[in-house]
Amino acid sequence: MAIANEPLAGVIDIDSEAAPPIERDRLYRLWEEGGWSAKALDFTQDALDWRTKISEEQRRAALWNYAMFLDGEESVTVTLAPFLTAVRRPEDRVFLATQVADEARHHVFFDRFLREVCGVGHDLATTLDATRPSLSWGYRQVFGELDRASDAIRRSPRSLPALARGITLYHIVVEGMLAHTGQHFLREYGARDQIFPGFGEGINLVARDESRHIAFGIQLLRELVSGSSACKSAAIGTLNRVLPWATGVFTPPGADWSYIRATGYTPQEVFEFGIRSVETKVRRAGIEPSEVLGLVKLGCANPVSEQAARAIALVEGAVVGTDEPPRVTEATMDAIFASIRDVAAWTRPRHTGLRATIQWRFTDARPRYLRLGGDHPEVGMGEVEEPTVMLSCATSDWARIVGGRLDEWQAVLTRRVRVAGDWRLARRLSRILPI
Repeated sequence: MAIANEPLAGVIDIDSEAAPPIERDRLYRLWEEGGWSAKALDFTQDALDWRTKISEEQRRAALWNYAMFLDGEESVTVTLAPFLTAVRRPEDRVFLATQVADEARHHVFFDRFLREVCGVGHDLATTLDATRPSLSWGYRQVFGELDRASDAIRRSPRSLPALARGITLYHIVVEGMLAHTGQHFLREYGARDQIFPGFGEGINLVARDESRHIAFGIQLLRELVSGSSACKSAAIGTLNRVLPWATGVFTPPGADWSYIRATGYTPQEVFEFGIRSVETKVRRAGIEPSEVLGLVKLGCANPVSEQAARAIALVEGAVVGTDEPPRVTEATMDAIFASIRDVAAWTRPRHTGLRATIQWRFTDARPRYLRLGGDHPEVGMGEVEEPTVMLSCATSDWARIVGGRLDEWQAVLTRRVRVAGDWRLARRLSRILPI
């Protein structure tokens, strides 16, 4: 029996930017050589461990994680089929057919564990139904987008930009960022605490399968991106759209971090792994993180620890990853204005030569400002003399605008945001700060 943290033959390095491409034929041969049975795994000890070795808090955390994996595996199984008709090479169709089989096997694996160990449901349908209330808003947005991307490929199978959007979402975000992160911590948790040996064997085999899928997706996306500017734009647009939602997949209900801490890890560790994972895979696919506004907003030029801390602050303030009302604190505002500074630096070619100060006056927090025109955009706290543009609003409404839940001009028209000063510059702000 394979132990969860033991290396398995056939695992492909997907976490190193220097890893070489893998031939399609080798990916297929690894699938043939690595066959395994989800029905053959022995969960006898796992069921005993579930009853006797973990706390109620750990059970709650585990069920939250397993629910996302079960629903995710079912979703990717049924959404992948249109991809087979969209790829050009027969070798790619053959490999994607093996991936459909893998995803179905992973669904059976998580279903068995939830039913036989956790006591959830009595067949495939009832177990799936029982776990769906645990799915977060961010999760539902990401997988709803996957449904739409798959349907767009089905309707336009010859559209390479549609395929690029689908591969970016399916292989880079869903598998390469979200599932890869979850699998990593589930494997480490079981091995460290010496619990759930059957699950440990299965999740290790799942991770091996996924390494093939992600390697394939990285290579195919790189080919699409290098061959077409439209494909590159489609991939970047997809990342910008879904990354704010993806933060909500890592976020427990109500941003209650005890769901993560119950397994012996911290939110910082989880977010660091996820951000590092997606940035690595984006680079390998031929896109620099600095080209992706969604990553610029997290400060992709900074160490990943700082990016993770910013993401967590935005999540805790309910700015991204949720549809809950904002919970804005000074830490939330610090994160928002750090993003504003980085976005203003990113859009600098659009405002070269402009010298201006934008002042925010909040009804329920200290004022902030953005100064343009120096060597680097500068943000700070307090009032400035004679600002070029003054924006007055509640912090909750500014958080909604930053999180994409309130259109800035709709907010102006309804006077939730009041504008004073240079209206010509005010009209340009959406280009200077596409937040």
